[in-house]
Amino acid sequence: MGMRIGKKTRFGLAATFGTAALIALGANPAFAQEGNFTIGSGSCVAIEEIQLQWVDGGWHDAMENNPIQASATDPYWCLFTLTDNGTEVWRSSGAGSNWWPDGPGHSMQACADRWYNGTRLSHSCGPVN
Repeated sequence: MGMRIGKKTRFGLAATFGTAALIALGANPAFAQEGNFTIGSGSCVAIEEIQLQWVDGGWHDAMENNPIQASATDPYWCLFTLTDNGTEVWRSSGAGSNWWPDGPGHSMQACADRWYNGTRLSHSCGPVN
């Protein structure tokens, strides 16, 4: 004996779940790759973090460049950067970037470089988001 759900109940459930999905995603939902991505090498390593966050009335991606290894010593040094639409918007030799909005109109990427006496030895970037 199965329980039957009436037409009005099915419609009501569909409307409820549909509304909940719209609220959860916001007006301009983010369709991107969230997660943590290791970038860098040797004494210059960071985590590119991409998370969904509530920004300007909707769920959008935010990105952070979070150095976890910045122990290069002179003549070696580290450079951690964030770019947005190909333009550098943040740089550091070891402090984290905090969260930057990565929603509509943004194309962000985190990178980690290792330098020796003014020569770049390695350049590593996470996914463009």
